Amino acid sequence: MLLKFAFQDFLDDRRFKNTTKTNIRNYQTLLGEFINYCIDNEEVNVEDINYSHIKQYLWVCQEKGNQAGTINTKFMRIRAFLNYMVECEVIKKNPAHKVKRQKEDVRIDVFTDEQIRQMLSFYRRIKQREKSYFAYRDYMMIVLILGTGIRRGEIINLTWCDIDFVNHNISVFGKTRRKETIPRMLK
Repeated sequence: MLLKFAFQDFLDDRRFKNTTKTNIRNYQTLLGEFINYCIDNEEVNVEDINYSHIKQYLWVCQEKGNQAGTINTKFMRIRAFLNYMVECEVIKKNPAHKVKRQKEDVRIDVFTDEQIRQMLSFYRRIKQREKSYFAYRDYMMIVLILGTGIRRGEIINLTWCDIDFVNHNISVFGKTRRKETIPRMLK
């Protein structure tokens, strides 16, 4: 099967499976780069892709300066595509199964207490000076984000029915596409 048709079929399958628009876009971009790499290297059929093509592509990405996390994300997209090709019986085995993920240095930088005080102080001054809807909204968003760790997309999608004023908690539709309840922080 030609790669460009297999790629389109895969994207259509993901849309049918109700994959988020963000993930579809990521597949189009990240997996699309791999498809273009294969076609540029005269591998136009899915059946012709092997372990070395995947490994070589990931090595090229590393040479371009991609970090381990980015390379692993690209690899996961390639592996998902090839798993789909196995499901559709286009290929017998997924050649990506032999490829190992790169080790990532996981370091999460968190705000210091002083940085949090500075942010809150800044938004408090704006709120007191402007007394506008936007000033109050921005201040409350910063307090909510810092107090709960809620993500930007989760706060954007909040509705009034997600807030439980009686039990003092918030329900968010999280990154894993499940409802999660965030309890009130104790003082």
